[in-house]
Amino acid sequence: MEVDKALVPLFIETEIPKGVKQIGSGVFLEFQSEPFLFTAAHVTDELKEGRLLVPTVNGLCEIDGYLAHVDLLPEMFREDDTLDMAYYRLSSQFASELCFDFFPLQKKVEIIPSALELGVVSVVGYPASKSKRKGKLHRSELAYYRGVAAEKEVYDQYDLSPEHHVIVKFNHKNTVSPITEKKVNSPSPRGVSGGAMFAWPDGHEISTDWSLPKLVGIFHTYKKKEGLLIGSSVISYASATMLGKMKGYGGVK
Repeated sequence: MEVDKALVPLFIETEIPKGVKQIGSGVFLEFQSEPFLFTAAHVTDELKEGRLLVPTVNGLCEIDGYLAHVDLLPEMFREDDTLDMAYYRLSSQFASELCFDFFPLQKKVEIIPSALELGVVSVVGYPASKSKRKGKLHRSELAYYRGVAAEKEVYDQYDLSPEHHVIVKFNHKNTVSPITEKKVNSPSPRGVSGGAMFAWPDGHEISTDWSLPKLVGIFHTYKKKEGLLIGSSVISYASATMLGKMKGYGGVK
């Protein structure tokens, strides 16, 4: 599936303690005819601790490109940032190397005027609990979380905007396998931050045809007690990339 190939696991390499571990997800896409990796800002904040790596033709490599995210005021914490948005405008060379295992989304991106128009939405990414290591080889596994888009009252409750956010109701106790149609234990969404939020068209709410849904947001927050998956809409990223373009993406080509 094209959506599978567009989801990229993100790893952090640190010196103290020395090692590599998976910490997030990213969405590889061709947006406005340029290569990007969309993710969450709390994932890229980890650059303070080490290097962010992704799988390429040359193994796990540091991401090469222009990084943009929302800067915080000194008195703020990332938890206070309701957009939690970051992106890399990848260098063309690095994007080519990333294409060894992945393939960018191209025509499956939709800028929606309001998330209140959505019905069923799937969040897709790499949970940290599924990451495994054998020697120097790291493996990960995608997980899919499907739920119903929240109504306006939920947005109002958390002071979020349906124009800039996407909220999905998800009950981890009622997760059903699309293959066996039996209840399963869904993995924790920890590590899925920066993953994709795909909206299913009306009439295809329980479909397994992944050629149908379109990217409408990037996931960043899971409220387990409330049963909510929260992300920022593509329009927020579109605005951010326009600003980056005005800056020439720091000279990245």
